[in-house]
Amino acid sequence: MMSNARRNNSAPRAAVLLLLLAGLGLSACSTVGDVMPEVVGGLPANAPARPADALPTPNVYEIRPTRPAEPLDTAGQKKLESDLTSLRESQKARANPPPPPPPPVAKKPAANKSAANKPVAKKTPPADAAAAKKPPADQKQQAN
Repeated sequence: MMSNARRNNSAPRAAVLLLLLAGLGLSACSTVGDVMPEVVGGLPANAPARPADALPTPNVYEIRPTRPAEPLDTAGQKKLESDLTSLRESQKARANPPPPPPPPVAKKPAANKSAANKPVAKKTPPADAAAAKKPPADQKQQAN
């Protein structure tokens, strides 16, 4: 009788892939990149050399020393505020310079002197038109 079970061919491939990934992970932590050529993924020729001694790890639990500087007195505070104000104003002036003055306009000679000397008549609307636009007072109250 024949069995319907399939043979699992992916197990050896998975093992090889796992070993390859582990090898790549371990090689990333080593200094193999120093001796490998740049084309393959090594360090370039102009890269700085590694330090001979490892840098010390800072102690994060160490208590910080107190600051030797004392707080500002009122005179020092006023001086600092005036310095900052003047610096702010100078930066504003540099960032937003005032616009240049407009160029002088040349005066055009009048073509017809008699037309230039005539007074201009103002047009006034007729009084009836202004009265027609305004409703009587009692109509305003009825509209509300």
